[in-house]
This record gives sequence, C-alpha cells and structure tokens, in this order.
Amino acid sequence: MKGLLKFITCGSVDDGKSTLIGHILYDAKLLYADQEKALELDSKVGSRGGAIDYSLLLDGLMAEREQGITIDVAYRYFTTDNRSFIVADTPGHEEYTRNMAVGASFADLAVILVDASQGVLVQTRRHARICALMGIRYFVFAVNKMDLIEYDEKRFRHIENQIAVLIEELKLANVTIIPVSATEGDNVTTKSDNMPWYKGEALLSHLETVDIKEDTEKGFYM
Repeated sequence: MKGLLKFITCGSVDDGKSTLIGHILYDAKLLYADQEKALELDSKVGSRGGAIDYSLLLDGLMAEREQGITIDVAYRYFTTDNRSFIVADTPGHEEYTRNMAVGASFADLAVILVDASQGVLVQTRRHARICALMGIRYFVFAVNKMDLIEYDEKRFRHIENQIAVLIEELKLANVTIIPVSATEGDNVTTKSDNMPWYKGEALLSHLETVDIKEDTEKGFYM
C-alpha cells in the first residue's frame, strides 16, 4: 500500500471541485450509510432534478450553500484499498485566494480543475503559481465538464496545449492531464467509454499510484 497522499483541489468558481471529490467518495463507497441517505435526500430537493448533487458532501457551510461557493478550506480524510488520502477542498473565489494558499501549504499534489468549455483562465494560472510557490511538485490538471462539450477530443487537445504553455512558464514538473466529467463520473473513479481516445488512467487510479518523492528541503514558508 502506498503512503498517505495529501492533495488539494483548486479551480475557478463553479469548476466542479466539490462535485469531483464528492463523486470520488460516493463511487468508492467511502461514505457512512447515514451520510449517503442524507445526500440522496438532500439532492432530491436540490437543483439536479433528483439526480445526486455530489458537491453537497463537501460544501458543509450554510453560507456556502446559500451563496453556492466554497468559502473555507474543507479537509476530508478517506481511504481506499490502495492508499489513504487527506484532501483540502479550497475556495475558487478570487477573494478567498488566501485560504487556498493555506490548503496548498500542506499538500503534496494539486488537482487543478479546468472547465472544458472555458479552457485555462487567469484564475487557473494563479492557482498553479500559488501551488508551485508553496512547494507542490505534483500536478493533475482535470479538464472537467467534458460531457458539456460532447467529449470532444479536439477541444481537449486545445486545452492540453494551453496547459503545456503554463507548464513551461511555471517550470512545473510531474504533470498529468485527465479529461473528466465530475457530475457524470467519466474518468473520475473508472475509465470512461465516452472518451476512447484518452489512453491514460482515471483520476482516482492515478492518485492511488502516483509516487511522491519526499524532499528533505520543504517548499515555501510564510
């Protein structure tokens, strides 16, 4: 079994960070039965026409529920058969970038969400830069909402090129790019049949197997 992986999720508002982590916890059956029941009931009255709203698992604060954004850093601990994880779900909102830096300072790996319909935004670049400054050396760019662009490979390749520019600019090492749909579950915990052109792993498999080399020198201190 691999050692503990501490990772952070970041992205712009509405990029689907909470949905993504919620989906991992739900699919991997890492919820207590009462949490699962509460989630299903919660979602029934939610906005997705009775479909499960996975983000409700993480957006615990009432203020967030009302505003529909993640304000504070929410830490979740979970274990699969292959690894234990601590995830920091961080705010995407510009005003809350400071909280994001707090989450980044503890993590070994960053999962940065990119909206497939929008591509790399100023906020994406900012989050990648903060993570790199904080000493994170492992990155996953999860190109989310692939379902909304009909799993279009050409669009994904275009975003991959935008990310390549960012990697070069920030000198990022150990980068993986995965096309996903957090709401539909494509490439989240299992490989998706909707994107046969993508030959890599699903997100959870990658997180379970990625080898984090511990540095004796730690990153940035504040």
